Amino acid sequence: MLMKYLMGKNEDIPPGTASIFFSFSAIVWFIIGTGLGSFNAAKLAFPDWVTGFEFFAFGKMRQVHVMAVIFGWISMAFAAAMMYITPALGNTKLWSEKLGVWSCMNWNIGLAVGLFTLWMGMTSGREYSDFIYPIDLILLFGVLIPVALNVWMTIAKRRTQGIYTTNWFFAASIFMLLIVLLVGNLPEYFHLTGLTEAYLTWWNAHNILGLWITPVAAAIAYYTIPKITGNPLYSHRIGHLHFWSIVIFYSTPAAHHLMSAPLPEWLKSFASVEGVLILVPAIAFVSNILLTLQGKWNMFVENIEIRFTVTGVLLAIPLNMQGGFQQTRSINWYIHGTGWIVAHAHLALLGFSTFIEVAAVYYGLQVLMKRKLYSLALANFHFWMLLIGFSIYWIAMTIAGLIQGAGKIYEVPYIDIVVAEHPYMIARWFGGTLVFLGNCVWLYNMYMTAREGTPVPAGRMVHELAYER
Repeated sequence: MLMKYLMGKNEDIPPGTASIFFSFSAIVWFIIGTGLGSFNAAKLAFPDWVTGFEFFAFGKMRQVHVMAVIFGWISMAFAAAMMYITPALGNTKLWSEKLGVWSCMNWNIGLAVGLFTLWMGMTSGREYSDFIYPIDLILLFGVLIPVALNVWMTIAKRRTQGIYTTNWFFAASIFMLLIVLLVGNLPEYFHLTGLTEAYLTWWNAHNILGLWITPVAAAIAYYTIPKITGNPLYSHRIGHLHFWSIVIFYSTPAAHHLMSAPLPEWLKSFASVEGVLILVPAIAFVSNILLTLQGKWNMFVENIEIRFTVTGVLLAIPLNMQGGFQQTRSINWYIHGTGWIVAHAHLALLGFSTFIEVAAVYYGLQVLMKRKLYSLALANFHFWMLLIGFSIYWIAMTIAGLIQGAGKIYEVPYIDIVVAEHPYMIARWFGGTLVFLGNCVWLYNMYMTAREGTPVPAGRMVHELAYER
């Protein structure tokens, strides 16, 4: 089937094909990523777990886990949403389904090769940009630019007069991602070292989250909440405020990641102020979404996609409160380099972003395949495994981070800190494993939806039928 579409004519490929391929690919990579995360957490909780094998060393496996989640699950789920939502908002078809299918295949192959090279020990050694530069170039030119072209051309060929907030974010975010990856990987392209390498590394890491993951997740919520509830977006002006403020305030110099480095003091201060100002787009986004739900809060209980989306939106509140204030000098000195940062990163990636993306994949696959969800019970199981597992992980690592911060400040012997945080490492492993198990159930549910889901009659919407029995 894949080869038929790859070699066929664009007009012969059913609309939504690229999004379906991207969606199932994203789910598989989510299972791989969280499975690796559970394995790595087990190595921290139980030090004798799988020792003596170079290829299962924590240092290698962590890189594979991080890149599989960011560029496998999160980014491929974003691509799936873009391939479906962008044409839907433009009242048109995707500019090229064939290009979308090719992009999906190239993405899977490029990512698999990239993760294998990491597993073999070939790495740039720079966090969040661990791939060696040939893999960076393959993903950039063979995958991301074609995806960007498809999104931009679909918007350009739209049959609607204006451009909805979601498509503003889609078009701008993928453009900004291209810039971030080009500039952020300059140390490897030109063999830059020392402070320049450190600064560009963390500029890249910060803006992958700030100019890609955060805005695209928000863009999806701007679509799914009004679409499923039937309520219009509360305020397009607040949406515009969110868009422009995230571009201005989140594109920070990122020097707050290097407060102890010999960077100019004015640059660190500027980064801290910009960091606190991310509360402007955060408050705009959360308030806009929650006010859009007026009169439809019953759907938080009744509709699985709304429950996932709103949970993600609510998690944006602690995420941005942490993100803003932990960039200030008075807090950064205490929590920098501790498990607090690990907890915060997972609050962004496994909490806020993931819950919104999961909702988009649930809804998008049902709409595109024209089939009702196979099992609502399994979807509810998935939700609770994801929420409970994430919550255990986040709380445990936050506490562990505070223990580490106190030990660092009061010069407690390192081994005593390791002993004190050990129970929280076990909780970390347990929470992550629940997420992994929930994702396995999710893949089965969506596979069965494709095979045996009840067909949706013409003229009816998936969310209108979701709870009919």
